[in-house]
Amino acid sequence: MRPTPRFFGALGLAAVVEYYGSTSEVAWLFLLASWIVALIAVSVGYAWWNRSGLRLHLRLGATSPASGSPIEELPEHLLRDAPVPAPIFEGDGVEMEVGLNTTGAPRGPARLFGFIGSEQLSAGTGLVPKSGWRKHVELPALRRGPVGAHAWVVETSDLLGFFRGRRTNPDTEVALVLPRFTSLVHQPKTRELEASVAAPRAGSGTELFGVREYRPGDSLRRIHWRSSARHGELVVREYEPPGVQTLGIFCDPNPGGVDVADQVARIAASEAWDCVRNGGRVVLWGPGLAPSLPEDARSLWPMLEWLARYPLAAAASEDVDPPLVSEAVAVTSGARPEITEALETVHRRGGTVRAWVIGDAEIDLDGAVQHVGTEWPL
Repeated sequence: MRPTPRFFGALGLAAVVEYYGSTSEVAWLFLLASWIVALIAVSVGYAWWNRSGLRLHLRLGATSPASGSPIEELPEHLLRDAPVPAPIFEGDGVEMEVGLNTTGAPRGPARLFGFIGSEQLSAGTGLVPKSGWRKHVELPALRRGPVGAHAWVVETSDLLGFFRGRRTNPDTEVALVLPRFTSLVHQPKTRELEASVAAPRAGSGTELFGVREYRPGDSLRRIHWRSSARHGELVVREYEPPGVQTLGIFCDPNPGGVDVADQVARIAASEAWDCVRNGGRVVLWGPGLAPSLPEDARSLWPMLEWLARYPLAAAASEDVDPPLVSEAVAVTSGARPEITEALETVHRRGGTVRAWVIGDAEIDLDGAVQHVGTEWPL
């Protein structure tokens, strides 16, 4: 709680009135000076009470899909499992509800200001009723990634402005903007890599899909001891069901720019969409990136959330081996030895491999390679 220039002015006025009262011997001047001091005392008590009872309110409101947003074409059963209150894709607009809540009686005045993403917002009110005070702000054309509320401050005062209080609020994430995607089935077919051996895709249910943490009831025969020793906890092998396609999407860990990263996320999301809707399984991975979880392999939304946070929030604390998959597609902006090696491993095991390259860089891959720019749709 800090005094304002008005406080010092009122205190000076009380001292002057007290001085003239003592020199002129006018009794009511002493009373006036006492009233001014009492008003200051009441103001500091009100300012403290006002500051202690107000809390910042931030809530995501209605969304306004942009033209070509994927939400317009998604089936209803898929939207039922979507993030609450609604999935937000890049380019969509949202309505942000900012305001103040009060505990008990109405309070005020108050002002709040801070950032939603890169947008600076501020608002103020003279009265916060019991039901709270709200202001709606439109945020158009959001970019992919988490939308954070940061540097928010609630500033309060007393009715005469003698004191000013400030309450800072912790940073929080208010929304996650998912990458756009579309079906790539209609895209021109790139040349397919001829496998040197027949791919064992008839499926006996013994193809290794990946590893996960040990759960009570898992067979001890499935424990992967080398991975368990590296992670410091029990890890078991997980096998893919018979006849199920498992697509590994290998993403560039250093896309070299926001626009390139957005395009990597869009293409990867489109590949995941085509695979999942056909009953397949998807694993997202990149050198130095934490892979998507095996239990999320059939769900589109966790894949989109992973790609929304790509590449920074997907970084892993330690290197993770490429997943064992039946088909792999790389989405990269240039030659990455770790990705090329992972693709060759899939090829040697009888799987098919291909790649999307954003830009004109050449990669050493004897297979399907398609060059694209950063424009969307392709």
